[in-house]
Amino acid sequence: MAAETPGGSTASIGSFGGRDVHWTEQQGSDPVVLLIGGCGVPSDLWDDLVHLLPDLHILLFDRPGMAGTRWPGKLPSLAAEVATLAGLIDAAGGPAVVVGHSMGGPHAEALARQFPELVAGLVLVDSSVDWQPRPPADTEGGWLGGSERGWLWLARLSYRGMKIPGLRMLGPAVDRLLTAVESRRRTVFSHRLRSSVDTYRSPDTVAMVLAELGSYRRQIWDLFGVRGQHPLPSLPVVVLTASADGGEKWVIVQSRLARLLGGRQVVLADSRHLMMLDRPEVIAEAIRTLH
Repeated sequence: MAAETPGGSTASIGSFGGRDVHWTEQQGSDPVVLLIGGCGVPSDLWDDLVHLLPDLHILLFDRPGMAGTRWPGKLPSLAAEVATLAGLIDAAGGPAVVVGHSMGGPHAEALARQFPELVAGLVLVDSSVDWQPRPPADTEGGWLGGSERGWLWLARLSYRGMKIPGLRMLGPAVDRLLTAVESRRRTVFSHRLRSSVDTYRSPDTVAMVLAELGSYRRQIWDLFGVRGQHPLPSLPVVVLTASADGGEKWVIVQSRLARLLGGRQVVLADSRHLMMLDRPEVIAEAIRTLH
């Protein structure tokens, strides 16, 4: 059942692409704007951006394991992520301007290549890039490294461990630390919404984050396969690059992505990886340009 949020949007849990996800819809002018967070990024981290776009039709969602949904007990795949995105856009009456942050960037690109009729434009926000992908392996690289089996074991172990009351605050503590490292505007002492604290106290969420990390190598490998089979349609693309951490080397890596996609690169020297916290107005400008 859908619930009305304070801002007038509706939030509910639904099945898209065979997976249950928590999703929020703000009504407004089309085309739809679909916001895809990176690994472990909850949808409420987009709040500052959404407040800058009150007139647009916006979709946000949390991948399985967050916001009241169950972690499926396995590593996610690129195909599953794309199927969920396609289902969300269909439900909203797409096509959509798709905004992908970090690991959500490869998801957005794969969606545009495989379902061009659903995508009106791409905004990639400090997107994950790897120009030398390695094939996934079950045992290579020790117990973690390249081992999907090891990451899955760790995710399942954390799921059981986080059910111990004394360990439940570890998730919110790690979230505070990582957010402070990856943002110039947030510190470990910054106010957190109650929903964010509850999110990272959940065993499902912690297991989901570890499973996403463990799936990264295979998802990037699969993206290269998608690139070889599906040409990118003609559509506007903006690549937003945060250079406060990676410096010139990261700018060059991102510029290569912009050239591959036929897009325009915008470099933000005063932003770290969580650009939706540091410079939401730049993301909003890019969305409006494509919208």
